[in-house]
Order: sequence, then C-alpha cells, then structure tokens
Amino acid sequence: MGSGRMAMSGSEPVIRPFRDGDEVAINEGFNRVFGLDRPLSEWCWKFPAAPEGRWIMLAEDVGGRLLAHYGASPMRLQVGDLVVRAGQPVDVYSTPEARRSKVFTHCYRAFIDAFGNQDHLPLMYGFPGGVHYEMGLTQLEYEPMGPVGYWRRAVGRGRRVWLSRYRVVQGFNPDAADELWTRARARYPVAGIRDASWLGRRFTGRPGVEYVFLTAQRRARAVASAVVRVVGERLLWADLIWDGEDPRALVELDRAADAVGIRSGCSVAELWVRGDDEAAVCLTRRGWSASPHPENLKMVARAFHPGLDLHDIARRVYVTMGDSDLV
Repeated sequence: MGSGRMAMSGSEPVIRPFRDGDEVAINEGFNRVFGLDRPLSEWCWKFPAAPEGRWIMLAEDVGGRLLAHYGASPMRLQVGDLVVRAGQPVDVYSTPEARRSKVFTHCYRAFIDAFGNQDHLPLMYGFPGGVHYEMGLTQLEYEPMGPVGYWRRAVGRGRRVWLSRYRVVQGFNPDAADELWTRARARYPVAGIRDASWLGRRFTGRPGVEYVFLTAQRRARAVASAVVRVVGERLLWADLIWDGEDPRALVELDRAADAVGIRSGCSVAELWVRGDDEAAVCLTRRGWSASPHPENLKMVARAFHPGLDLHDIARRVYVTMGDSDLV
C-alpha cells in the first residue's frame, strides 16, 4: 500500500495514508459526523490489518486534526477465471469544519491515485442512494451498475409446502461452508468469494452483533446456506448461497429463516438477491416480491484493470446484503 505524504501548498491540509494509531481519531470522527457511538472494537473488525490490509486515506489540518476520511473494505472478487481485490468505500466522511472546502475531494483523489490500480484495488464498488449516488456518478467518476435486487415479504406468510427431503441445521460450520462454496461458485460467475474464511470474518467476528447461520442439508451434504440477522421487526437475509440443484432446498431454508423471524417477533423479511434468476423464481413462489429499495440504493463501480469490463460485471454480478456494510 502507498506510504507517501502529499501536502497542499501553504497551510493547506495534509493528505496521507493510514498509520497505526489513526484508528482512534477516525472512529471518533465517524461517531461525531454520523451521531453514533460505535466502539473502537467494531472499527477494528471492519478494517482488519489482515489478510487484505487497510486501504485508507486521511486529510488533516496543520495541527494534525482529522478533516476527512476515505476508506475501503476489501473483498476478493471472482470475475470468471480472474480473482481481484475489490474495495467498497465505507465510513467516508468530512468533518463540519471541512464541508465548504474541497478537502474531501482531494482526499478521495489521493486515495484513487494511491490505490486505484491493478496491484492494490483493481475494482471499487459501492451501494449509495440519493445525493450520494449522484455525487458518485458526477464527482467521483463511478459508473452506474443498476439496482441491488431488493426483495421482501411478510414474516409467517411464506406459502406452505409439503415436507421435503432436506433438513436445516443452525450454526457456522467452516468445512461445510467451504464444501458448499466449492460446488456452488460456478453459479456465480461474478461474485465476492464466499468461502469459510470470508464468512467467518464477515459474520462471526463482529462485536455486539448476532448473525444466525442456516444450512440446508441432504444426507449430511450442504446444498444451500443463509445468514440472517434480526433488527427490530425486520428479518434481514445477509447472505445466500445455493448449489442450484433443487429449489426445494431454498424452500426449506426460507422456512427455517421464517421460524427465526417468528420467534423474534419480526413482521417483515428482506433480502438482496441480484444475479440468481433461479433463486428469484423460487422466492416468487414463496410469496416474496421484488421492489425498488426503500432508500433507492443502487450499485456503482470503477475499474482499474484491463480485464474488468463494467458492463459485463453489471450484467452478471451476484449481490446480497452481505456485500455491503449495511447489515
């Protein structure tokens, strides 16, 4: 990762990459800007030092006070036979003192200059909405990639089916997760790599947040899995993997997730599923319906690799809520 220090003329702010110890000021700035009280432990979960590294650019005033932050959460992405590191911008902000300046823009440009290349972050992607979506397209040079694939249905209203040959077990099993992903990954030609390593980091290590792992099995073989989370009266499907062999496996998975929602007092279930038409057909039969995202979130991307065609990626990419940092 880049290690240079770029200062603007005179007493202008200094723009530089992350250094160990910056996390305290970054997290305090995040809480101040967004009116939250996120503990530092969650920042450390979100921006781990390994295995993909920290991809962060900062702007400071001459006294060392943080003015802007542009960071990305990395994920390995398969694009056909190519595997690249993709970065999702998260927790990006400027402080009130810097709002009427171009500090944030300079911080972003420095981030792209340092990390937007084949060796560091060949792809950048995100899921903005509203003014942030427009800003991404008009000022930050991202390309539109279409909607996120938002679905919902009432909890407890899934259409009834006969008992099937599948059973659903609860809990994270790394070996089963790797075995399922090895068989299922061909169904997702453009997707984040959902092996046990990623699933574990993403969903088991987050402090203070509980995710429920559900795996549909037949004869002890994992055929589909989901990760769900209860947020108030909403049951959120954070992730979904299916080997594509039998839609009845998805039906059983949906029934098990529905049971979690009923026990937790949820009224609505929500998920993103884009890039899996077969799963969409099954969801429709179960009473799910597709609609625009309530906050009009859409996908955007930038590519810095000659082997990455954004039009092809937009056409084939598989997306779930777990690809974002919103669940």
